[in-house]
Amino acid sequence: MADAGWRDRVAEVLPPDLADQIPMDLFGLITGLPAGTARIPWDGPEVRIIEHRAHTPGHAALLIEGHRVLVAGDMLSDVLIPFLDLNTAEPIDDYLAALRLFEGVADDIDIVIPGHGSVGGADEVRTRIEQDRAYVHALHGGGGADDPRLQPSAMHGAWLPDVHARQLQQVRQREGRA
Repeated sequence: MADAGWRDRVAEVLPPDLADQIPMDLFGLITGLPAGTARIPWDGPEVRIIEHRAHTPGHAALLIEGHRVLVAGDMLSDVLIPFLDLNTAEPIDDYLAALRLFEGVADDIDIVIPGHGSVGGADEVRTRIEQDRAYVHALHGGGGADDPRLQPSAMHGAWLPDVHARQLQQVRQREGRA
């Protein structure tokens, strides 16, 4: 990666007890596809690339069309709140735009595979989209702490509220409400 501060930014959003345990030597050691590539160029099943700016620059989901599977990357988790890319000009709008892209293919999905959390069936796709949309709207409005993924009993209840508080503070600052 060309940006020398990327490791610090990644470590910033990791749970403190895990940050030192996650090896970052392999982060960024990939070769990107050419801009505008819409499908994975390989001999395997047809895989459509759904690129968006919601989570990180160059983030994308993969729709394995013939198998009706959406590999959502770091989105549509049942255990993590949306992590916005707060380094972009419009992080709220970017996240909502990505959710609209997912909504546009929701009827073509039988399985959603998030990068974190549980695999979900067709009945959960729209539920997860709506849960993420509700969180992002609440965050924009100055709330969001009532999301069930932030409750103390939730899987990541110990550190996820800190991520939420940091996102809330940064959104407020960006909007001049700090």
